[in-house]
Amino acid sequence: MDGIKAAALGGSTLDVDGLVDQLITAEGAPTQNRLDRQEVEIQTSISALGSFQGALADFQSSIESLRQADDFQKISATSSDEDKVGVIANKDAQPGSYSIDVVQLAQSHRLTSAAFSSDLDPVGLGGLSFQFGNVDPQSGQFVINNKATVKNIQVTGDNNSLRGIAAAINREDFGVRASIVNDGSGFRLVLSTEATGEVNTLRVMVNDQDNNDGDQAGLSRLAYDPANNNAMNLIETTKPQDAKILLDGIEINSASNTIDDALVGMTIELKELTGQTPVQLKTDLDIQGVKESISNFVELYNGLVGTVQSVSGVDPETGEAGPLAGDSAVRSIADQIRRVVGTSFNGIGIDTQRNGTLTINDSELQSAIENDPVQIAKLFARAGASSDPLINYLGADSDAQMGVYQVRVGQLATKGQYIAMPLDQLENIPVVAGENGFILKVNGVTSDTIMIPPGQYRSAAQLAEELQRQINNDASLKRENALVSVELKADQLVILSNRYGSQSRVDVMSADDSIEDLGIDAAEGLTGQNISGLIGSQPAIGNGQKLLGQGEARGIEVEVVGGKPGDRGNVSFSKGVAEQLSDAMQNYIGPDGILQSRSEGFNNRIDDINQQRERLGRRLALSEQRLLNQFSNLETMLGRMRGTSEFLENQLAGLPGAKGKDT
Repeated sequence: MDGIKAAALGGSTLDVDGLVDQLITAEGAPTQNRLDRQEVEIQTSISALGSFQGALADFQSSIESLRQADDFQKISATSSDEDKVGVIANKDAQPGSYSIDVVQLAQSHRLTSAAFSSDLDPVGLGGLSFQFGNVDPQSGQFVINNKATVKNIQVTGDNNSLRGIAAAINREDFGVRASIVNDGSGFRLVLSTEATGEVNTLRVMVNDQDNNDGDQAGLSRLAYDPANNNAMNLIETTKPQDAKILLDGIEINSASNTIDDALVGMTIELKELTGQTPVQLKTDLDIQGVKESISNFVELYNGLVGTVQSVSGVDPETGEAGPLAGDSAVRSIADQIRRVVGTSFNGIGIDTQRNGTLTINDSELQSAIENDPVQIAKLFARAGASSDPLINYLGADSDAQMGVYQVRVGQLATKGQYIAMPLDQLENIPVVAGENGFILKVNGVTSDTIMIPPGQYRSAAQLAEELQRQINNDASLKRENALVSVELKADQLVILSNRYGSQSRVDVMSADDSIEDLGIDAAEGLTGQNISGLIGSQPAIGNGQKLLGQGEARGIEVEVVGGKPGDRGNVSFSKGVAEQLSDAMQNYIGPDGILQSRSEGFNNRIDDINQQRERLGRRLALSEQRLLNQFSNLETMLGRMRGTSEFLENQLAGLPGAKGKDT
């Protein structure tokens, strides 16, 4: 632009650059100053809004540890000797103290073979079946543990040495570890179970290619059947053993050294025998943890109050208002939070000060938690409860409304079932070897062929127990958790699905002739029914044993585990302080929240200021060009006037009598 000015004005003695700059500055300064002031104010507001959002986010994080009622009922558990007995407690545990004597630790089963001259020499051909269970002391029969895996391994020319068999066992990873030990007299196959307890006694059944499964030759040398003295060729080096403890003098046996069913909500870990001094276990409500969560909540709330004052209040010393003073969004949010918090803490040791902050009376708060932890939980957290002990409150979604709702059950849920034909006899029931298999479909899952072990069953109840064990051991059904129970009703076997509701069903797809003698033939079973009923005044949606409320009770879910149809009391649902504030925070600082919209508004104003600056720049550029054109025209006019002046001077100088003429 300077080059344009110089070209246009040539040798003018006017300071055109200075004049144009001053004129342009004078024209643009008011608007520029106004825009600068507006931008500073908006940027200050954006910064203040960011501080407010940050304080809200910190406050929201403190709320999360208070939203769940379970967090207020945490139980701490201690052991007087962690080296001997460990303990873990969950929310279901009750405060108390217990004395534990560890009399015996559970141990696994260990077997070893006779000595072989080499671990590479052939042992024999055939099959090995590894089963877990225990010997019934009354019948003398081996009862298979239906929670364990039965594993069959084929021994062929590729793996028929001790080393090959050990590798095949370990490769299957089914709960038995195999190793080879050379004790100086020869090589021995050592088998040890990973699971402990008598119920995990190992049985090794052999199908020897030489058709003699109990002799001291071939694969039979690896047989071990604790229910058959003629097939115990492996040597028992460690007997399977249950753990045994005295819990406050009561004897308790466990297959595992981890006991989780002796005391509700507690897991006891046995490590060593206690000897003459019992170990003392103690469980208490974790009051300190609850107090810390509440103290953190109060601290961050007070910080939020301070932030609100700094960004939207008036400094009492200087009288200056904060950058967001008068901002309706900030004022509305602050007022809502104060209303929720200010009306909630009467009588528990949390008091509101004149400046809006909270203080804690430590002893009063501790007493409130000790005396009624459930009420404290309701005060802070989302909570629900049922007045009927056979109805469990399961939860509520974010749209659920606080209230107390009547529960009425129209129809209880039922399980799908298959009812067999009546049995010909209820005692000494024979099941012959051969074609005694059947195929089930349970809850839409089809089983493999299920075989009932041949033998003489002393009662129909024993037959039902074995039938249940074989069904639940089916790999396909077990994989999909499509399990059953088998009951004897009068003289009929009844196979019931483990599931309630309309998706529950048991069908017999096919059955061999010998199974039909037990009343089981190919036929459809009965489909289960969903529960029906009301929560509040509206019919609820039934799914199995669960009812999901609709209407005013929308989103509240309960589970009816027993009882009768009819009026079943009430279910209550409340949102405590933390839950209400958490819902509000989502409206404040969430992606679609009020403050996000407010922040976008500020950013839009910054964009508008930038656009105004661009328009001002274009207008000033046009003004500058206009001024340059005007000065250019002025220079042209001055040039003409200068030429005229010089012409006149020359003409006047040539007139007679002109000064200097003829001298």
